[in-house]
Amino acid sequence: MWSRVFATGLGHETPSMLAIVCAFMFGMALGAWMLDKRIDRSPRPGRWYAVLELTIGVWAFASAALIPTVNEVTLKLIGVDPSPLRHWLVVFALPALALLPATAAMGAAFPAMERFVASFHAGPSVARVYAANTFGAVAGILISTFVIAPRLGFTITLGALGTLNILCGIVAFLITRRSSRSEETHHTPVPSDVLATGRLLATTIFTGLLGIGYEIAATRVLSQVLENTIYTFAAVLSIYLLGTATGAALYQRFGATRDSRAALSSLVCGTALACMLGVFTLSRAPTLYHFARQLGDASGAVLVAEMFVAAAVFLLPTMLMGATFSHVVQRLRSAGCGVGRTAALNTLAGAFATVIFGIVLLPVLGSKWTLVCGSLAYAALAPAISRVNAFMLAVAALIAFALPTNLHIVSVTPGGKVIAFKEGVMAAVAVVEDARGDRVLRVNNRFQMGGTAAADAECRQAHIPLLLHPQPRRALFLGIGTGITLGGAALHTNLVVDGVELVPEVVEVMPLFEPHNRSPQHRTNFTLHVTDARRFVRTTTNLYDVIVADLFHPARDGAGSLYTVEHFDAIRQRLAMDGLFCQWLPLHQLDETMFGIILQTFSTVFPDAQIFLLRYNVDAPVVGLVGTFSRFNYRPDWLEQRAMNVELHDELKRLALGDSLRLFGHFIGNASLLVTVDSDDLNTDDAPLVSFGAPRFVYEKDATPYRSLMTLITSLDRMENSERVAVWSTIATNEAFQNQLSAFTRARDVYLRGLVSDYEGDRAAAIKAYVASARMNAEFTSGYAQCLSIAGLLANSEPAKARAILEQLIEAQPSRPLAREMLRRLAPPSP
Repeated sequence: MWSRVFATGLGHETPSMLAIVCAFMFGMALGAWMLDKRIDRSPRPGRWYAVLELTIGVWAFASAALIPTVNEVTLKLIGVDPSPLRHWLVVFALPALALLPATAAMGAAFPAMERFVASFHAGPSVARVYAANTFGAVAGILISTFVIAPRLGFTITLGALGTLNILCGIVAFLITRRSSRSEETHHTPVPSDVLATGRLLATTIFTGLLGIGYEIAATRVLSQVLENTIYTFAAVLSIYLLGTATGAALYQRFGATRDSRAALSSLVCGTALACMLGVFTLSRAPTLYHFARQLGDASGAVLVAEMFVAAAVFLLPTMLMGATFSHVVQRLRSAGCGVGRTAALNTLAGAFATVIFGIVLLPVLGSKWTLVCGSLAYAALAPAISRVNAFMLAVAALIAFALPTNLHIVSVTPGGKVIAFKEGVMAAVAVVEDARGDRVLRVNNRFQMGGTAAADAECRQAHIPLLLHPQPRRALFLGIGTGITLGGAALHTNLVVDGVELVPEVVEVMPLFEPHNRSPQHRTNFTLHVTDARRFVRTTTNLYDVIVADLFHPARDGAGSLYTVEHFDAIRQRLAMDGLFCQWLPLHQLDETMFGIILQTFSTVFPDAQIFLLRYNVDAPVVGLVGTFSRFNYRPDWLEQRAMNVELHDELKRLALGDSLRLFGHFIGNASLLVTVDSDDLNTDDAPLVSFGAPRFVYEKDATPYRSLMTLITSLDRMENSERVAVWSTIATNEAFQNQLSAFTRARDVYLRGLVSDYEGDRAAAIKAYVASARMNAEFTSGYAQCLSIAGLLANSEPAKARAILEQLIEAQPSRPLAREMLRRLAPPSP
């Protein structure tokens, strides 16, 4: 929960995310190291444990108020374009200090628990305590992510978890107070040579480094297979910890009394083999996930599927990791080394693993060789190699040769190919070309971020908001992707443009989408920023006439924070006095509930918000939420009177945006009149309803993409004619123009319903709707053109049907010659 709350302020860049994790683990290591000896010497470790749990609980409550302030201070210190070193140091230092009382107490709680439990149970207790505590971590992840946070938000979840800490502290204190026996236990160190102890200490360091490194690299590969929602991370992490806890529990039951040297050799060699088996499973992960998804599309079924794949990759390796950690710490405990200091070394090494594996090895070696090297490195920790161990290592080495060339998981259609693949610090980015030569951009294989086939639509995402503003001089684009939308702004003269992209590799592959994107990276009036969109908006001092936010996939982990009240309000503060903000929404990735929540959230910040349709389609419908400080009064010749260069004029005509009627024909209505849900729920940083709710719709394989769009169209259909004209009065005061727009959009909506019928396979109903739209309004030509296209396809195979369609078109629009000319070219009917 702390990492989620910090991320909303500090951003989702790799330095921010990794620094927060490092800060958390550093605090735990520091607390375990500093307090270990005091706890070990104390005759009342139970009281130490009680105080530490109370400290954690109290600080959980304090952090809810403290973190937002820390976020604000951190943002000011980071600035807009910090150096990597400055960025890293700031986002590490301030969260580390803010959480230090709690994280230090968490780190020290483990040795205190071990001493406390040892006072009641004879024999080794490290594995027992570690297993129980880690099983609790699994429960905490699942309950907080799937139960508490979606319903109550982050702040209350922190309070609930803090309350549990406080209750643990109170119970421990009561047990300590009421116990008549002394808690003091005497640990007589077993004499051992310095070399053996040093080897064990080195083992605990490197197992911490390799264990977290394996998790980071394997999770990166899984991100190309699983859904990458807020639930995916929880599912994968819970399996990782479940395996660790199970391994510790099994070690406590069966291995705690075994020969130390032989047991350690078997454990680390077994871990190397298990990790290599996990890597081999990773190479088959798409097949496994496809098989598991046969369970269904319900949230629970998808969770089971993701856990199934994660278990295939992580369960066996982490069981051996948990057993190895328990073995090493218990042996060092017996040799006189403190549990806390041993655990501190392991935790600190894990913190460094986030940097070594996440930032250095993955981009340099790639996921396959990072995993192979990290897995086989466990063998170096074996103090002796028996025949069985040698056999395990030989099998592990053979698996490396059986692996594919790489672990790049990219879905390619028949005849297609991967043009580029970049395995970066944050994500795997691929450019895929299909058999027709069209290219698409994919991030982690799961998210398509635009492409050349949809270039016209992507250009519209720039042109529509820029044309709705009277005279834009400075524009900001949040989310660059292929750069095609950003490049569309290049046609607007005297425009200074800033573009913001989170993933560096996305900017690197932008040249592969030329000439469609018009090479924005080479234009002097364009500045590209590789940074988090939220952080940029909150740290820049620029004011913009137009701000355009890209189609952020709502179910993608972290994207929901780009649809919150706080983010929209920060954007509002970056607008000039006559500024305009357009948030494009992928309706095909939203159900009615989530769309309604985003609509209400946007309307809270921009009360006069308006909705524009990007293009006339139903397979991937997109709308833009347009917010301003005050409404613009659009004239009937709004577009015609603008001073446009020839290139822009020709481009708009090609995109069917060549006049005011066609531009404003994309207007749907005012958000306040078209809210699709009855509740007052808002998407906020503390209660990210979209992050938790959007995945449900994405999980549905057979969900129709036009559900939310049809909800909007139905709302318009229910309006009386006077009400519909009144809607147009909000942007056009000219009565004749209002009537024109009302008639044009009625024909548009009938046409959209025809597209739905076509999508559902009812061609007859679709043709009827297309003809009706042509009859309703001569200016709306999409239905007419669609019928011509269908007739052309049927001309040879079913000429009678083609003739009937053309005759209906001639009756609907007798003054338009195209249908009559096509009918004349058709062969005469057979006698």
